[in-house]
Amino acid sequence: MTQVEQLFERYGPRYQLWVTLTVMLGLVALGMSITIVNVAIPYIKGAFGMSNSQVQWLSTGFLASTTVSLLVAPWLVAAVGQRATFVGLLLTFIAASILGGLGQGMATLVAARIIQGGMTGLIRPVAMQALFAVYPPEGRGMATAMYGMCLGLPLTLATVIGGWLVEHFSWRYVFFVTLPICAVAIIMGLFFLPPREQKGPRPPFDWAGVVLLSVAVFAMLAALSNGQRWGWYDPRVPELILVSVLCGAAFIAWQNRTRHPLLDLAIFRNRLFVVGTLAMCLFGATFYGIMYLLPQFVQGVLHYSPITAGQIFLPSTAVLGILVPMVGWLSDRYPPHWITLPGLACTMFSVWLMAQMDWNTSFFYLAMAMGILSIGMASFPPPTLSNAIAGLPGHLTGHGSGAINFALQLGGALGTSGLVILLDRQTAYHGQILNAGVNAGNAIASQQLGQLSDLVGRLGVPETHQQAMAGYLMGRIEGIWASILAYQDGFWILIGSLLLVVIPSILLSRWRDVSRT
Repeated sequence: MTQVEQLFERYGPRYQLWVTLTVMLGLVALGMSITIVNVAIPYIKGAFGMSNSQVQWLSTGFLASTTVSLLVAPWLVAAVGQRATFVGLLLTFIAASILGGLGQGMATLVAARIIQGGMTGLIRPVAMQALFAVYPPEGRGMATAMYGMCLGLPLTLATVIGGWLVEHFSWRYVFFVTLPICAVAIIMGLFFLPPREQKGPRPPFDWAGVVLLSVAVFAMLAALSNGQRWGWYDPRVPELILVSVLCGAAFIAWQNRTRHPLLDLAIFRNRLFVVGTLAMCLFGATFYGIMYLLPQFVQGVLHYSPITAGQIFLPSTAVLGILVPMVGWLSDRYPPHWITLPGLACTMFSVWLMAQMDWNTSFFYLAMAMGILSIGMASFPPPTLSNAIAGLPGHLTGHGSGAINFALQLGGALGTSGLVILLDRQTAYHGQILNAGVNAGNAIASQQLGQLSDLVGRLGVPETHQQAMAGYLMGRIEGIWASILAYQDGFWILIGSLLLVVIPSILLSRWRDVSRT
């Protein structure tokens, strides 16, 4: 009798519910750390006088450690068991949060974020493995639906809560707010998660694999996040990319040679898993890209406060809560494309709405776009995850969970970095185009300049300074419109990436049906 079967015997049929609640608490608590500190970054920057390059490491370090640690989870579960892994990572996260909340300098905060990112990465495959252990194959659609909700829900909650905390208290509270949830999850984990299944010696840890993968991910993210500031022709950028590619290739070669790999590459012999992983990688790039662009737009262009910006996400939270159980029920009974393709269509429509935004966009318009987007957030990941992992044998489920979450996170990191580059370049491009149109031969520009001169004159500006002030205001308007057009370009790029997601989604359904016949 396995450890899970013994716990079912002890707690009865409700044991499945207790495990679900346990991992959901952990996922929500650690998931909030992804975005809640981002809300506080301007305040942290001001408190310590950090430069942009120093602040960038709060995000880059978190993303890189999250991405790498996703692949460490299968070894930890095999070595110490689900219970010890879950409780240990939550305790470590609490310690890192206290370190960050009490930190008095850049090094302390960056270290805290790197540790938080590592624990956030670890909990995802551990949670998925725990859910798959208590749900039968015919019920795993519901399991992945609950899992998917716990990936999206914290991002929306964190934006609202983080904005409220930094406006009414201090940025330090964003590190402390999730600690009570962590404490409850630890207590529940001690009761409801199974100890180590095997009683033999622990498998060796693949230190070489971790080092190679860490260097590859950190180097690539450092190149992408700093390239715009350093200049893309700076020799450090190609050097970092070369290091990343070489270490990535060495990592794959090493995984094929070692007897105890960090990532068992046998999972990629299953074509269902491969197309599911590709779909999640592309979707991750799009989803995290939206979650980067939209808050930046509403705060940078519309000048919403952090609290108001967070409130835009509240309708999507309600939609997720309603749709997720329904999607879980449907994904256990129908082919995935019946659910994922309508979800992608809703996501595309939502992003198309966002691509039309300008400085006159209303709060209702934004909230409606996010509400429609949440239909796609609820509909796409659960069927894709459950069908991709369902094709793997049981002993590879942990590796598959880690790998598909790795693909989701890596897609998000690369997609967000690409959008940062795109925004800077397109803002400069549109600024040049708009500025070139402001000349004596442009009747519309001359008319607007005259209107601005009249405006500043009514405000009491002396006649000798009216023309200069009007020119200054015209430049500011050009700058704002250059930013708006750059954001619109970013959303159009995301629509293109969603079109690419359709291809692996269709293949996943088609090959799933073939494998079952």
